[in-house]
Amino acid sequence: MTGQKRKDGREKGGSKAKRAMYYKTASSTIHPGTSGIFATCTRRKEKQCTQELMELFNDEAEKIYNTEEVKDEEDDDDIEASLTKELNSLQSNKDKVQLFTPIDLACECVMFFRTKKPVDPVSFVHKICLDALNSGTKSTRYTLRLSPITSTASANEGDLKTLAEKVLAPHFHAENQKPLKFAIRPTSRNHTTLDRDQIINIVASAVGAPHKVDLTNYDKLILVEAFKNIIGMSVVDDFEMLKRYNLQQIFESKADEAENEKEATDH
Repeated sequence: MTGQKRKDGREKGGSKAKRAMYYKTASSTIHPGTSGIFATCTRRKEKQCTQELMELFNDEAEKIYNTEEVKDEEDDDDIEASLTKELNSLQSNKDKVQLFTPIDLACECVMFFRTKKPVDPVSFVHKICLDALNSGTKSTRYTLRLSPITSTASANEGDLKTLAEKVLAPHFHAENQKPLKFAIRPTSRNHTTLDRDQIINIVASAVGAPHKVDLTNYDKLILVEAFKNIIGMSVVDDFEMLKRYNLQQIFESKADEAENEKEATDH
């Protein structure tokens, strides 16, 4: 699209592309107590989406968490030394602690990336979306929405209540907590245990007084993702401003802005 840019470092053969090749995909199980990021993508592009998000996530993690960066330098005067350096670099990538582990959910258009500390899925996804909105740099091609998950639990009423109390406490139950307006956004995929109303009622009860529901002018949005026998939750900010955390919509909005500015200048 007009006005969109692609990062040079994501071209084939770049160091980031090499780094992203080395990761292990976990089984299709999301266990209770897991933090991570759900992602949706265009149809039949799950593999490509996983690849580009691993590149993006690792790149952003290096900037935020100061992880060790693998240099991609060569010594043209010494072929043997160059090959040795390259082999050492590849082995270093394999040995690195994997902050992001893609989980194959065997579900069309949906992926999950398990995260490890120090990654905080909520602030991490917020930064990615905010950077995309501010820069207009197109960093993904197949990815649609990112949904951060602070923690997960088994999808039943009792465990959902416990999960809600844990995840919501820092946002709604702090000492000297001021009243907040909130909304709840549940999403269900391949899930039949709890219906939408059950989820909303349990989560709203966990929020409790003095907070009030406001579906249009909320201060905090509670994301609830139910997938098969697992349910995940997080509390997010700037959801509407950041196009509901949909990277493709963010890129399209920036492209439209650039096109409108160009037309205004031409006139």
